[in-house]
Amino acid sequence: MDESARLPGARARALFWLPSLLAGVAVAAALATSAGILLYNSRGLTQAGAVLVAVSAISLIAGIWMGGGDREDAVPSAARGWMGFLLALLAGAAFAGLWEFMNGFGANWAAQGLGLALTAALPSYFAGGVWGRMSGFAGSLGSGERLQVLLGGIGGIVAGGSIVLAMLGKPVLAVTVFLGAAVLASAGARCLGWIFDRVPHRKPVLREDGRPELRFERWETAVPARSVRVLWDGGMERAVDPPVPGDWRAAVVASLKDAGGVLFVGAGSWIALPNDREWSVFEPDGEVRGLAARGFGWDEAVQVDSPIPARPGWTVVAERELAMELKMEALHDAGVEWVWVGGRRGRPPESLCQAAREAGFSVSGYRGAAQRSEGPPVFGPRHHELWCFDRSPSPPATVQGMEAIQPAEEPPAPDGEP
Repeated sequence: MDESARLPGARARALFWLPSLLAGVAVAAALATSAGILLYNSRGLTQAGAVLVAVSAISLIAGIWMGGGDREDAVPSAARGWMGFLLALLAGAAFAGLWEFMNGFGANWAAQGLGLALTAALPSYFAGGVWGRMSGFAGSLGSGERLQVLLGGIGGIVAGGSIVLAMLGKPVLAVTVFLGAAVLASAGARCLGWIFDRVPHRKPVLREDGRPELRFERWETAVPARSVRVLWDGGMERAVDPPVPGDWRAAVVASLKDAGGVLFVGAGSWIALPNDREWSVFEPDGEVRGLAARGFGWDEAVQVDSPIPARPGWTVVAERELAMELKMEALHDAGVEWVWVGGRRGRPPESLCQAAREAGFSVSGYRGAAQRSEGPPVFGPRHHELWCFDRSPSPPATVQGMEAIQPAEEPPAPDGEP
């Protein structure tokens, strides 16, 4: 299967050029028509033309700058930008109709100034805002989408200008051109709305004051309805809901269907469970715990102060780093049925495995790998290991998406990993 076909909204992402093209055609048609009506029979044609070009360019750049950036309110911001563009074109159409009806207002300088604002400056400014917002949103998806916005806009400007030049000398009213541009702008807005519904967009980011490397992101897609929540710590994903394929937590999910209560040790080990399942989480880092609780919606009742379950029959799921501090004998005495320990591949946790055997657990290991996820959100290649400490003498022979390894085996570390 083509890699691009696995991207969220791959078909919609390939159409980012289309609304940009429609915006380019609309604004180019408006500016060419504005030049035609404002410069016709004007004295000092070259000077007036230079003023029109300068005002339009400055307005366009200002609109791009004001609308630019990787906006977290991408959808409502884009809607406001397109609405402003549409209203600017309609205002230009109204002025063009009055200009033609009033025979150019007698070439009055005040009317020309108003016409410059309504037929050139405002459409240029709002077209720039549309492109700035589109580019900001496209940049959160990847460089290819942002390049589509650029090329689509350039192509639209060339096409729009060519269309108006081809109509020179023909009985076409200026107001008709502006209304046609407004129709194109409306089509561009609907097209971008269709794209927005099918590609992920980021909601406002949660951060922890004084710890910029720690942040929480939520990406949502409307069609189909999908949400991905990520807790980032130092540029690496600490917790992901739902777990992506190849992640050690995805392998644990399928193994918890017969488990009773679940205690997660470390925010990075957390997996969303059905509402009827009992679970709790232990996270010793207060800032990580607070941000994860805000993002994932944990209430205080599920946050505990001990990595030992209060009742027997529970399962413990732990991040590898925190699992090294677990007291396996205490977990066995507390009646824990399974202990799952996962994380990035490294040296086998021989001391933890030995402590588990001495405490009465059987030991099995698994490993898996996943390619880079283009997202968004974007995840790098994952080479994960998972260890199972089972109270029964027969731990699972396989887990979903991973292959079994011998506990004593030391798999080679992937390139670029310690």
